[in-house]
Amino acid sequence: MSNKKDSNQTEDFYRKLMKATNAVGAPHFNSEPEQAVKVNIRPDKSVGPAMFKPDPLLPGGFKAHPTTIKAMRKDIFVGGQDGFIDLEKLVDCLSCKKEIDLQFWKFCPYCEAQLPPQIDKN
Repeated sequence: MSNKKDSNQTEDFYRKLMKATNAVGAPHFNSEPEQAVKVNIRPDKSVGPAMFKPDPLLPGGFKAHPTTIKAMRKDIFVGGQDGFIDLEKLVDCLSCKKEIDLQFWKFCPYCEAQLPPQIDKN
């Protein structure tokens, strides 16, 4: 899977979100982020897959397995007041059968299987 493909899918998804309107026809999302958040994540092979633990060496930072870090989407949208739940898309990995939320992952963080193309498009 190429970064260009992932970037194009992210841009397409962003454009779709920006077209969404609420009940009175006003835009549902702001076009400019209200707040940009940068999270520091340090690789640590002792942390399980798809898990994050507070990093005692980095205040406010986290530790994660290197595969988890690679599998993470780098740009995550937070929609509405319910945050991540608005964009939740739970699927079972076809390889390991673990449930994953597609808004966070480029590939399965447990077994490193690629996401099927028909699932990753929306």
